[in-house]
Amino acid sequence: MSNKITRFLLLPTRFCLCLLSLLYWVLVYGTALITASMVLTRIAWRGLKNPRKTFQWTVRKSPPSCLRDPELGRHGYVRARSSGLRLHYVEKGDNKNPLMLFLHGFPENWYSWRYQMCEFSAQYHTVAIDLRGCGDSAAPCRPEDYALEKLLDDIRDTISSLGHTSCVLVGHDWGGMLAWYFALERPDMVQRLIIMNAPHPASWLDAVLRRPSQLLQAGHVCFFQLPLLPEIALSVEDFKLVRSLFCGRRLGIRNRARQLTAEQLEGYLYRLSQPGGLTAPLHYYRALLSNSLYKHQDAQVACMLIWGEDDGLLVEGRSGGGRPYARAAATVHMIPHCSHWVQQDQPEVVNKLMSDFLLGLGVEQHHTHQQG
Repeated sequence: MSNKITRFLLLPTRFCLCLLSLLYWVLVYGTALITASMVLTRIAWRGLKNPRKTFQWTVRKSPPSCLRDPELGRHGYVRARSSGLRLHYVEKGDNKNPLMLFLHGFPENWYSWRYQMCEFSAQYHTVAIDLRGCGDSAAPCRPEDYALEKLLDDIRDTISSLGHTSCVLVGHDWGGMLAWYFALERPDMVQRLIIMNAPHPASWLDAVLRRPSQLLQAGHVCFFQLPLLPEIALSVEDFKLVRSLFCGRRLGIRNRARQLTAEQLEGYLYRLSQPGGLTAPLHYYRALLSNSLYKHQDAQVACMLIWGEDDGLLVEGRSGGGRPYARAAATVHMIPHCSHWVQQDQPEVVNKLMSDFLLGLGVEQHHTHQQG
């Protein structure tokens, strides 16, 4: 009898959750269709003007030398115990030191952390991995192979395979989202958490429901939910859209001294240009977005959120990002005149913030505006 009463009392809550889920997905796919129509219109217009140039892209035959620069670290592989997948990583520093593990975002690979690896390798065993489906790591083709649980298993298995039991976890973009989730699931394996331009999963949902304009600002996240079309859109004109993400006037790196050279840009395009090279990374968005409704726990470890103020892809960091969802000490730093690619755009500023945070300086519950 009591169970029936309990179920009856929970009916309004369940109904509200279902309604919330329906509203969320209506917003997501509505935004995806709007973005798709804009993208298709642009491709069609360019195709009419110059079809040969528009529908042409080049498969890179060999990786650029910057990806094999010995000054950036040693290359290696681990075999993920849970999946059996071979995951590529680059390490620098003594493996007897505490582990600092870096998780990259889209459309990046381990190379995006080159400045931080060089900076912290004297005190830490710095390791930047190619997440599954990216760089030189194995790339299973099924969307279900990028389910959140499997991605978190990869992080756990990597830490263990490298001979460590915990780490300072650093993530950017979707790597930041994975870092949030991993810290929620396995706080025992995270000493400190550093997130760059990635909102807490619950913060993302709150932002979407409070300000649907956030979805328009991050329309690419919704657009990537669609099959095939995102791969085509990112490939046309020899990956022009990918190049504009890093080098474009609106979205690209702001700091002229740190703008990517042609070779560095090829460091990202090389693997993406291979057959199927875009599909696996896009599966992250297709898998991770579906988990946004279910992770509202507070982070139990000390964390720092760094956000480039001129981020043209996400805006939620300006309202505090994950700070309200951190039960332990937390701090938020905004870097002016800095793009979404914060660790590459302002590496000196980012490295100083990381160093202070790891030394226990300025870890408190408030916003800090860093001039750089």
